[in-house]
Amino acid sequence: MGNRAKEDGACKGTRRRWGRLHFSRRAQRAATVLTGLTLTVGCCLLAERYAVGGPEAVWTGAEPAEGMAVLILDYHQVLPTEEDLQKAREAGETGILLADFKEDLSWLTEMGANFVLPSDLKQAAQGLYDLPEKAVLLSFDGGYESFYTVVWPQLREQDAKGAVGVSGAACDYYSGSVGKEIATSRLSWNQLIQIDRSDAAEVASMGYSLSGQVEDWKKPAPQGQLAGLLRFFGFGGGERLDGEGVSAFRTALPDDLAAMDEKLRENLYHEADAYIIPAGCEGAETDRILQEAGTAVSFTEGAEIEELDFPWNLISGRESLYGLIRVSRGEGRKLSEVLEGVL
Repeated sequence: MGNRAKEDGACKGTRRRWGRLHFSRRAQRAATVLTGLTLTVGCCLLAERYAVGGPEAVWTGAEPAEGMAVLILDYHQVLPTEEDLQKAREAGETGILLADFKEDLSWLTEMGANFVLPSDLKQAAQGLYDLPEKAVLLSFDGGYESFYTVVWPQLREQDAKGAVGVSGAACDYYSGSVGKEIATSRLSWNQLIQIDRSDAAEVASMGYSLSGQVEDWKKPAPQGQLAGLLRFFGFGGGERLDGEGVSAFRTALPDDLAAMDEKLRENLYHEADAYIIPAGCEGAETDRILQEAGTAVSFTEGAEIEELDFPWNLISGRESLYGLIRVSRGEGRKLSEVLEGVL
């Protein structure tokens, strides 16, 4: 009996020692609040790291799905009337009529195209998202006001998506008290803020002012019998950016990117995922500068489909997102003719 009593006492002592701890209600409330704050801060940090744009985006190391490809179409102006389009041509711009754009969207939908945005490409390269079959990205260079008044409403109406390339200097200028003309005016920051809040569009960067400087640096193509013969067959005409101009572009690119990123954060509260490289400035060195600056995706100037061996871009990892080729929509042809046999 004495031994059993001792054993029972030992067991009771053990239960008392290892029994469940009890906290006061005040301590429980404090623990609950602390846990909630910890979870909230953690979620905010994760959301910030995975937010659209910027060098803080996380590259997970996950493997993207095999066989993912995207077709990128390069547009400029889309205008409602032939008169508007003629004014744009007189100003050196290119574009198509609204009626043709509506037909483009209807044909793409009929062919089973699935519209994606630059952020989708970034997530696909991260292994976070599988691009759908027949993935198509519509890009609109120049940041024209016609994107706000003509294109954006059509994208929303047709359940489509598109990326609009903008220059910070142009947005600054057209945010002031200046006269506007649909054929030539650019987007203001207020218009861009509204566009950015929708699911139908995403902002792509054309830098702050460097893209305009590149146009000024272009020089006439070399003259001579061979050059004349090439131009006769449709090659080598117009103006070109020489090696000195490309070098100047790359030297100025980091500061121009930083200036544009600051403007985007100030107005849109995030940076752009994609950057549109001026014609003639492509190359491994440009890609390196963009990557170091945190730009996730870059597009080249649109090319005629006849110039391309393979118009699709294969998405396999981070490196595959730089220098993505675009097919020029062009003028004077139906999109079904431009993309015959591609979709």
